[in-house]
Amino acid sequence: MTAHSSFDRWPKAELHLHLEGTISPDTLWALAQANHVALPVGTLAELRALFTFESFEHFIKLWMLMCSCLKTAADYERMVDGFVEECVRQNIRYVEAHFTPYNHELLGFGGRRALDIVTRRLEGAEAAGGPVARLIADIPSEAAGKAGPYTAGLLEEETNPLVVAIGLGGPEVGFPRALFAPWFARARAAGYEAVAHAGETEGAPHVRQAVLDLGVRRVQHGIRAVEDEEVLRLLAERRICCDVALTSNECLRVVPAVKDHPVRRMIAAGVPVTLSTDDPPFFGTDLNREYERAHRELGFTPPELWELNLNGLRHALAETGVRRRLMAEFRAAAEALGIG
Repeated sequence: MTAHSSFDRWPKAELHLHLEGTISPDTLWALAQANHVALPVGTLAELRALFTFESFEHFIKLWMLMCSCLKTAADYERMVDGFVEECVRQNIRYVEAHFTPYNHELLGFGGRRALDIVTRRLEGAEAAGGPVARLIADIPSEAAGKAGPYTAGLLEEETNPLVVAIGLGGPEVGFPRALFAPWFARARAAGYEAVAHAGETEGAPHVRQAVLDLGVRRVQHGIRAVEDEEVLRLLAERRICCDVALTSNECLRVVPAVKDHPVRRMIAAGVPVTLSTDDPPFFGTDLNREYERAHRELGFTPPELWELNLNGLRHALAETGVRRRLMAEFRAAAEALGIG
């Protein structure tokens, strides 16, 4: 089997991706024009250039600009449709996407309203044979004091068939993970799982806090855990999966280059790992490319990468029946493709 020619044929699972972060420059341009939203650039070409990652601050500004262009139900449906089309193109059969209701509340559309529209569109896509998608209701850390209670309250008040967890995104610096413990506890008490970004731009203590204070099932990134052997052991012993995004880490300068990424050290320590894209248009990547880079620059063999892919189902937060059905589908594909 030739890896480069086959990754696009693999059925894949992705556990670390932000729904709003999948909006392409072309879609953003169209939304801005339709909704008369002023952009900081005058042409589509300049907007595409704006998607070249510069800094986390630049990223957050562009993120909020994208959200501000979502004005109508049709706009949210368009965002979901683009996301689904990309999943189909890449043969992603299962995906867990972060979605941030608070930002849409803040911008006046309504967080619950946005979540309901997204849910209905994803349910329709799944019913039509598209990807199985589940959602993580995300707290943006920079708005902790308001976003935390808002998100926890939203989850307590309403049962959404696709929301499987509370999550935590936004900047790490200045926002200890333990700060969010009360809102995570409320969500867990309401029956939701927990996922958090940690160990990306801050060190191993944030990973420890995510596990011990937030009670997470998975850590998004988590790569700075390699700075502390005890934290690595904690992840391994508790089988806490780290959803790694190679190109994102390179662009954010968390690692000098993908070839320097510590993901192999994590695996060697017994930590379960998956590969994901984070915010693909920002980093010029997709899931096939992440697999290709892991193969080419880190020396992962196709069988090793297939195990990381299966981790995406083993550590998925979907219902047991869904995971079993998809695992059977993936194993049948592995046999047909000669993986192993």
